[in-house]
Amino acid sequence: MSQHHILVQPTTQQVVARPEDDWTGKSDPKERKKLQDRINQRILRQRKRAGYWQRECVLHTSRVSANAEMVPYEPPGEQNVPWPQSGSHLAICSCKPKFMDISSFTACKPDSELTENFIRHFSTWVHGEYLRGSPRTETLLSLVQFNITRALVTNAKTLGLTTRRMSRQARSRFASTGVEATFIESLPPSLQPTIFQLTIPHHPWIDLLPVPELRNNLLRRSSDSYDAAQLCRDMRGFQQVAHGRGGVTVWGQSWDPHGWEVSPDFAQKWPWVVQGCQSLLESTNHW
Repeated sequence: MSQHHILVQPTTQQVVARPEDDWTGKSDPKERKKLQDRINQRILRQRKRAGYWQRECVLHTSRVSANAEMVPYEPPGEQNVPWPQSGSHLAICSCKPKFMDISSFTACKPDSELTENFIRHFSTWVHGEYLRGSPRTETLLSLVQFNITRALVTNAKTLGLTTRRMSRQARSRFASTGVEATFIESLPPSLQPTIFQLTIPHHPWIDLLPVPELRNNLLRRSSDSYDAAQLCRDMRGFQQVAHGRGGVTVWGQSWDPHGWEVSPDFAQKWPWVVQGCQSLLESTNHW
């Protein structure tokens, strides 16, 4: 099954200047020039992003077929809601179906049919939004959250993880004695385990993160010294670091740390998590 890699196209309404960048009240020419340069650099990065989004949308949305056979996504305990159709083609709906709640999409069930169906339906919905023009803010935020979660699902599959191996009580295979060296060598370098992963028992969700230094930072701390569930939610852009400012944005391949960007809000809330993550810092500065 082909993966639908849908990327966000930033809107022109995004604000590039921040309160701390206000140079209008500065009398020192050097300070004014410094702040103006900072804003100009941010504008340049934003233009690079816009061009990247446009190229990727054209490339990847072409993979989403309007007449693909789909099984309506049905969360546990909810009534099945049929996907709107017109003849043999899917009708493009202008609103996201209620049963496609992005918060219900997690990496805990990477091999689940529900997960597969959600990815396909969400990709089709976003494709429709793209065809109608600039997506709404709601679409952009949902898409950022979708991309980070889809990246985690992809990495889970790359690591051979199943729903059972991602259960709440599961422990990473890397810290056991059953992982063959050939399997480890077959993984992308960014997902190959560090010495900490091989020696410290931990939940496999940590293995999904393609930044070795970040994984080590998590493993250096006791699992009960921080709220892992909250950290995961913040990475996905929910709750306190959401509202269009926070979380982690994935711009490229799921396993490539140079395609992962952390927001200033996330870094401020979780400084010890990103400390020493050079590849993540370089990626964030690039994007």
